Amino acid sequence: MSETIISVKNVKFSYPAGVKAINDVSLEIKKGERIALLGPNGSGKSTLILLIAGLLSPEKGEIKVLGEDTTSKSFQKLRQKVGIVFQDPDDQLFNQSVIEDVAYGPKNLRVPENIIQERCQHILEDIGIGHLKSRPPHRLSFGEKKKVSLATALVLRPELLILDEPTANLDLVSRRGLIDMLNELSTEGTTIVISTHDVEALPELADRVIVVSHGSLLGSGEMHKILQDKTLLASAGLELPSIARLFTKLKDLGLTHEIPITYEEAVSLLQKELK
Repeated sequence: MSETIISVKNVKFSYPAGVKAINDVSLEIKKGERIALLGPNGSGKSTLILLIAGLLSPEKGEIKVLGEDTTSKSFQKLRQKVGIVFQDPDDQLFNQSVIEDVAYGPKNLRVPENIIQERCQHILEDIGIGHLKSRPPHRLSFGEKKKVSLATALVLRPELLILDEPTANLDLVSRRGLIDMLNELSTEGTTIVISTHDVEALPELADRVIVVSHGSLLGSGEMHKILQDKTLLASAGLELPSIARLFTKLKDLGLTHEIPITYEEAVSLLQKELK
């Protein structure tokens, strides 16, 4: 059985003025999993990933990541194994150039300079932004900033990568590149946790989905099952992916017996139905 990399037990969290964000949440994530925390804006999923990353502390309950309580001094030593990419890249980029931002984390960890330079060059080229290394981050497009913020996390070679709304505001080409990169990291063994409301991209981003609404968990399960559950998604203020909505209608009309959730599955099903 795979080891548990994230354990959340009966966690509660409120912001100042008594605004409840997380209400008695418990979950487990195994090493190597691709997990999506799915919910609408304001559901509490972003707060939950900040708690998991140790950037917020629960008022009640316990969170362990990589075997350590996120509120302990021991966890601080493990931070380099946890990469986080915020929804707004401007929250993550503050240096005078792209290369300085990407090198910032390794320098803080006192990684030797020659290794820092090698890692930075490698990751910038992998993401396709090597030509931007001397540019000031504030002069970049949103999509370019998003790639740089991802580079600042990946340069640390984290065991756990946490991303908040990674596909938000990306053009189709950048979105495809990001999905491909995350899937490559997953095949290399990185545990990936994504907070998102993007049901369209979800089939390519996660194997298991945890549905969050009003600070509580409404359900969880294998990605295909969750994205075909119209009732569960509706209870969280979400819709089925567009392909699933189309085939649900076709099923109601007696024109098909299955509900695909990806383009490839839809093409395969149509080919089979039309034979």
